[in-house]
Amino acid sequence: MPRLHLICNGIFTTSIAGGDIHCLRLARSAAAAGYDLNWFGGHALQEVLHKHQMPGTITLTDAARMGPVDGSALRGQWAMFSDFAKRFRATLKLRDRIQPEDFVYAVSDYWFDVLPVVRCAARKKLMIFHMQAPSFLQVVRRSRPDVDPARLASFHYWLSQNSSIAAFRRCPRKRLLYVHPAMRPRLLRRGYRPEELKYSSFGVDAELARKVGPQRKTYDAVWIGRVHRQKGIDDLLATLVYLKARVPDFRAVFIGNLKKDLQPLVEQHGVADCADFSGFVSEEEKFRLFHSSRVFLMTSRFEGSPRVIGEALVCGVPVVAYDVENYRPLFGEFVRYVPCFDGAAFQREAEHQVLLLRGGANYLSRLNLDQFGRANAWETLEREFVETLAELEKA
Repeated sequence: MPRLHLICNGIFTTSIAGGDIHCLRLARSAAAAGYDLNWFGGHALQEVLHKHQMPGTITLTDAARMGPVDGSALRGQWAMFSDFAKRFRATLKLRDRIQPEDFVYAVSDYWFDVLPVVRCAARKKLMIFHMQAPSFLQVVRRSRPDVDPARLASFHYWLSQNSSIAAFRRCPRKRLLYVHPAMRPRLLRRGYRPEELKYSSFGVDAELARKVGPQRKTYDAVWIGRVHRQKGIDDLLATLVYLKARVPDFRAVFIGNLKKDLQPLVEQHGVADCADFSGFVSEEEKFRLFHSSRVFLMTSRFEGSPRVIGEALVCGVPVVAYDVENYRPLFGEFVRYVPCFDGAAFQREAEHQVLLLRGGANYLSRLNLDQFGRANAWETLEREFVETLAELEKA
């Protein structure tokens, strides 16, 4: 039985998001195809694997799970860096458990996952490139919305990603998975060969969205995300104020565990009476809420390959978004774009789509949503990942 080691040192809480979910889905598909999984990671990862009933064994790389820290403060960022460094050093000490005939996969583009892959004995190596880090100048000038005020975490991200991509390029037998079409030419310029690069979509559970099926439209607008300036929270709240004033009996829903952070802002803007908080929900309930909504408001100022847009689309929910450079190559005509960060234009388009949907008109009905769903379904990604492992075996 071929063995696949997954280097996963970046999980430090049991709350997982986009890239982590992507990793679990691909790993499960490899196990179903007959690969023996072994994870390298900490106690938080162990809890995640147990919670999601993931197959395989784990090689622990820390003595205990890191306690809660404030990731927005310099002290918290340093604590996280130190914790990552401990798991990295432990992985290097334990890398003799990885044999030359094994497969090894860096589940992120951070140094603490990639460098152990580069330095281990396995001859068949994979890593994934999830999102383009800000450039050095973008960090210095703080010209990209996800650059934090202290900049330390953003400098770390920039340096980590660039050093990881350079180090992995030197591996002779490898596959680098990338999740956005624009990444491919950049990687080719960095010296990668075309056959070493494999596209892997963001992934959506199109089958679950189909099973949940159409629901009565309870909400005019839906939003899911985290409370951060990158997500365009100010623009979101301003849009809700606008829609409340313009659309009779307007209602919106926030999906996720957001009430603590977002409710004070909702009350401050006077829209608490027309906004509901779902709290933490299952995947099935998330899709039910999407189906119950008319328009998804994507106010983010920057994203990599946002799965949440895909999830809205496979539920037949129109999306209004800023025309940031990453979206069109992924979503094309499936999204209604407005000029970047023109809040007034965003509000007008959101109102237009809400009123159209109230009248029974949905632009998505003219498009091939089934094809979009099949192309980005988890089943498609999982099959392609197993095929990539087979290609690497034969390379």
